[in-house]
Amino acid sequence: WAPKAGLTWNYVLGNDVDVSKEKAQVVDMDINKSIETINKLHKAGKKVICYFSGGTIEDFRDDADQFTKVPGLVKNTFEDWPEERWLDYRIEAIKPLIEARMKKAVSKNCDGIEVDNLDGYQMDEVKTWKKPLTRNDAITYAKWLATTAHKLNISIGLKNTLGIIDEVGDYFDFAINEECVKYNECKRYKNFISKNKPVFGVTY
Repeated sequence: WAPKAGLTWNYVLGNDVDVSKEKAQVVDMDINKSIETINKLHKAGKKVICYFSGGTIEDFRDDADQFTKVPGLVKNTFEDWPEERWLDYRIEAIKPLIEARMKKAVSKNCDGIEVDNLDGYQMDEVKTWKKPLTRNDAITYAKWLATTAHKLNISIGLKNTLGIIDEVGDYFDFAINEECVKYNECKRYKNFISKNKPVFGVTY
């Protein structure tokens, strides 16, 4: 799926989407939503983006134990979300776990994926680590995510993470941004717009 700028979208935060009332062309929802819902959206002519976090692990995920048993991978709590902990994504053992999530998205017929929390290197909790994540670590990981997604024939969006957009933007098919108007950051997406890639924005 190679999305173009100008598409309408809906960010489904919480309950299931009502397919019969959905007006947006693109629907973004959690990877745990049912394949039946995704198939209904496809039948209604919609594209579906499936969300998961690639920089944190949420306690309620069915694969959480796979992450916690890798030595050193799961770190301290994400201050804003107490059920999430940061991941040291430099550890090689994360790759098959994230790839399994991508394959899950493919198996559910998701058209694209939204991988959250790649900007851990900017967060105060991560800066307390003995060896914190760096900007270069985020660039390396983001490029790996995009390359791996494309090998699996699924599109991938860059979620926020504006600190590395100039280095990794070309690897991604679309962008998702929270609050760029509030923080006067929308102009940072000029390269996406000039290449006719959509930037899906949300303001809370």
